[in-house]
Amino acid sequence: MGRRAAQPLPRSLVTWLLVSGGLMLAAPAPPEPPPLSEDEVAIMQRTTDLVVRDARQWQQQHGDRRVPWDEAEGHLAIVIDDVGRELHLFDQLLALRFPLTFSVLPGAIYAPGVQLRLRGDRRRPREVMLHLPMEPADPAKMVEGAEAQERFLRLHDAPAVLRAKVEEALARVPAASGVNNHMGSALTRDPAAMAEVMAVLRQRPLYFLDSRTIGDTRAEAAARAAGVPTRPRDVFLDHDPSPAAIEAALDQAARRSREQPVVAIAHPSAAVVEVLRRRLPELHAAGVGVYSLSRLVAAQGGPEGGSTGPR
Repeated sequence: MGRRAAQPLPRSLVTWLLVSGGLMLAAPAPPEPPPLSEDEVAIMQRTTDLVVRDARQWQQQHGDRRVPWDEAEGHLAIVIDDVGRELHLFDQLLALRFPLTFSVLPGAIYAPGVQLRLRGDRRRPREVMLHLPMEPADPAKMVEGAEAQERFLRLHDAPAVLRAKVEEALARVPAASGVNNHMGSALTRDPAAMAEVMAVLRQRPLYFLDSRTIGDTRAEAAARAAGVPTRPRDVFLDHDPSPAAIEAALDQAARRSREQPVVAIAHPSAAVVEVLRRRLPELHAAGVGVYSLSRLVAAQGGPEGGSTGPR
């Protein structure tokens, strides 16, 4: 069949278009707004000055204490694990005037609420991670207490199941910028299992922090092989949960951070809160900056080593 010839526009429509266009061209320009009086200009300037003053005052009293990366004597990221199981200690850690990174357990009772809190104040942004449950060396630990609420990645899981569990956990922590393992001393030894995890993270894309809960972990190597940005944990602040030991570990992390960026992990406890509240301002004054983990991941990679923890 041949193409139908284009039909001419109805005469009434053509007339309407011509009349409308003519009216628009003939319409007078809108009147100029009346000039502001000196009093109105003064009021606007005064309002602007008050807003700027209040913003600076808030920053001085409540804002984060930051050291520009290029000016810092040391570079330190502090990751708080096991977030979402309680609120009191979380609130105290969130109130600290330093950009800590918070790793949220997907099955924790308060996981949705803490994510809202962490993202709620744009003046003090906090980075969120997924604390992904993985099978530990002792399988019995997966069903003890609060762990029974978590869906662990297990050694016997088929590849499709591993990927589905990672996707499900990420759906519960949608604000996550990266992932680190919760427990996992058995699973992180398995290169095939870690390859399945990293395949999901690469698609997002998300970074991976190897918590190094076991010395022969293959998690970081799997991340690098998959092209996933990665860092190892360098120091556990509360491997020994006593205040003196936490303070000594923080000092160790700060010393090492003067040589290369350091990632430290801690867990919510009264002792951790007390030590960080007291010591972070001192480290800040000494030029050691606290940064989000993604900032350290983006920087030059850290050491391959680091002591292992008990989980």
